[in-house]
Amino acid sequence: MKTLTSITLSVITLIMFTQCASSQFDKKPPFTVDNAKHQKWVGGKPGSNGTLVNIELTETVANNISFDSIYFNGEAVKVSVSSLNGKTTISGRFSTNSYKDRPLIIDSDPKKEFGNKAPILSQKIPFELAKNECVISYTINNKKHYYKLGELKKGKMIIHQ
Repeated sequence: MKTLTSITLSVITLIMFTQCASSQFDKKPPFTVDNAKHQKWVGGKPGSNGTLVNIELTETVANNISFDSIYFNGEAVKVSVSSLNGKTTISGRFSTNSYKDRPLIIDSDPKKEFGNKAPILSQKIPFELAKNECVISYTINNKKHYYKLGELKKGKMIIHQ
């Protein structure tokens, strides 16, 4: 009897965790993705490069929907949203710059180090994503939602000069 109870509890717990993990992503978001791609970009400065993720929607989204972030290849960035000809485009620019705007000042006098910027530390994203998978986070009436896209198409490299 004790074994049957523990097996039943284990199965119920497993089902609950499975339901929570699968319910993390919206199955039918209030928008339709027309095209989603990622493309490498290279800037005009030495060491300035990264990846641009563009997600084109088939229509303009409702006013109560606000796009927040894109999660891609283990990183997250805030999005920029633009609308043109009745379509909405969500973009995220993932920078892998090795270029430094200013040199790091190291001195025995702390006052001379005052202008140094703190390093930007990457945080672990809350999702396990396969290579080239993407998650869009958005809010509807102040409630956070997530939509997972399958593998994004690879676009041509963008070269800024």
